[in-house]
Amino acid sequence: MTDALVEIGDAYEAESGVNVTFSFGGSNALARQVEFGAPADAVIFAGSGPMDQLEASGDVVAGSRDDLLSNRLVVIGGMGASALSELAGLDELDGRIALADPALAPAGFYAKQSLESVGLYERFESRLIPTLDVRAAVGAVDTGGASFGLVYATDASANSGVEVLLVVSEDLHDRIVYPAAVVEGSGRGDAAAEFLDFLGEDRSLVIFETYGFEVPGG
Repeated sequence: MTDALVEIGDAYEAESGVNVTFSFGGSNALARQVEFGAPADAVIFAGSGPMDQLEASGDVVAGSRDDLLSNRLVVIGGMGASALSELAGLDELDGRIALADPALAPAGFYAKQSLESVGLYERFESRLIPTLDVRAAVGAVDTGGASFGLVYATDASANSGVEVLLVVSEDLHDRIVYPAAVVEGSGRGDAAAEFLDFLGEDRSLVIFETYGFEVPGG
C-alpha cells in the first residue's frame, strides 16, 4: 500500500498543486491515534476493523467511507520451497511461521482467522512469530528467521526473496478490504474528500493493480 499511495500521491500533487503528506503505520495503531486526536484529514486502512472502530466512535465523517480495494492472503516460503495444496498442509511441515501481530494489524487478524478455521491456531501458537506489520513478516521469511509466512499477496509480490506457496481460500477468513474515509473535524474535509475521490478514479486503480491489489470490477 505504501508504494502505491506514494506514486498516486505524487500524481495528484502534480495535477492539483495540493500537497499530500502520508503517515504510514499499522492500521490498528493509526486508528487509535486518530481516536486520541492525532491530526489527520483522511484515513485508509488495510482491513475493515479499524474503520468500523472509527465509525462507531464518530471519528470519521458519516457516509464518507469507501471500500477502495481488496487483497488476498497467501502462505509464503523461501525460494524453492514446495507449494501447498491447502492451509492445513502446514501441519505436516516443520518451521516457524511469521504473521503480523493480530493485535496490531488486520493482516494478522485474517491470518489468525484462517488458522482457526482449519483448527490449527492453538496448536501452532508456539511456532508463530508475531511481527509489527506484514512487511516485517515477509522480511522474516526472506532472511530465514521464519520458514513460512501468512501475509498479504501484495507484500509477498514486492519481495523477490520469497515464494508464494498457497493462496488461502477466502472461505477461511473475512473478506479483506481497504476502506478510506474523511476524518471528522479535520478542517480540510473537502480537500480530503477530493483526494479520496482521486484514489477511486480509473487511473489510480490501474496503479493499485500494478502492485497486486484487487479493484472493484477487476
